[in-house]
Amino acid sequence: MRVIDRDLDALTCDACQDDPTRVRRVAKLLPSDENFERASWLLKAIADPVRAKILFALSCEPLYVCELATMLDMTMSAVSHHLKVMMMAGILKARKDGKFVCYYFSVESQAKMLAGLVFALTQPQTSPPQPF
Repeated sequence: MRVIDRDLDALTCDACQDDPTRVRRVAKLLPSDENFERASWLLKAIADPVRAKILFALSCEPLYVCELATMLDMTMSAVSHHLKVMMMAGILKARKDGKFVCYYFSVESQAKMLAGLVFALTQPQTSPPQPF
C-alpha cells in the first residue's frame, strides 16, 4: 500500500510516542512512488565504477567514445555498452559527428550534481562516517 493512498492525518506510530506528528510530517513530504522508481533506475544506471568515471569525465565536457576509451584504457565496444546503459536511463544524450559519436549530459544540472557526488564520494575519508 502506498503511503500517499492513506489518510496521512491519521498516521501515527503506536510504539514511539515521542512526537506523534513526526510520521505525518514526513509522510506528507514523500515524493510519489513513480519518482522513487525513477530515482532508483538512475542510481542503478550509475552504480558502476566505470560509469562513475565516465560521468565525471563528461561533467567536464562532452567526449567522443574513442576519447573515453583511451582515457579509461578500454575498448570502444566496452565503453559504448556503459554509455548505452546511461542513455537508456535518460542521463546522457549523443550527437553524431560524421563517423564519431559525442556524448553529453541530457540535463546540465545533473552533470553538476553527479560530478559533485562522484567527487565527494572519491575523496579520502579523514574520519569514519558518523551514524545519523
